[in-house]
Amino acid sequence: MSNKAQAKSSRFDLYSNLALAQGALNSPSALQGWLIGYAATGARLNKEQWLTESASYLDMQNAWPDNNKLPMLAFYQDELKSLLSEDMDFDLLLPSDDEDFSVRMQAFSDWAKGFLDGFGASGRVNEDALDEEVVEVLRHYDAFSYGIEEDEIDEDGEVLFTELVEHARVTSLFLFYHFNQKQQEPKLH
Repeated sequence: MSNKAQAKSSRFDLYSNLALAQGALNSPSALQGWLIGYAATGARLNKEQWLTESASYLDMQNAWPDNNKLPMLAFYQDELKSLLSEDMDFDLLLPSDDEDFSVRMQAFSDWAKGFLDGFGASGRVNEDALDEEVVEVLRHYDAFSYGIEEDEIDEDGEVLFTELVEHARVTSLFLFYHFNQKQQEPKLH
């Protein structure tokens, strides 16, 4: 396993363990999807809003305990930083490739549903004003949220899964840049 794959896997495990310890019913993949969808619209949250929203979206019974607040705030900052990175090093938060296909596919489906939920929760995007490229990406995410049944997968399933994940990664960056472009101020000559 490469260093990048190990880091990705341990990051997923870290946030899974934090969420599970709090009785979360949703996965860290769903939470990352929600945050990326929310941020893609140009919306941002302050610390308290994020802690409240993340606990709510994970469907936790209680708020984050004090010892988990710092890692959850770091999660928020790390995700925004990766979206803004010139290296385009943003990755979907999914289980490692060592996990069963059904587990990885469920996490990917959760991510796509989370993205759509966050995108809608921001309240910043007028559905009627979306251009066709954006609508098409959102339709793809809707389809992804249903997943792929294991019996529909042939020997090329891993390749298809990798392509779907990469498509979601690239298109989420596209949506983020689309709605977060800084307005260029006219320069005086």
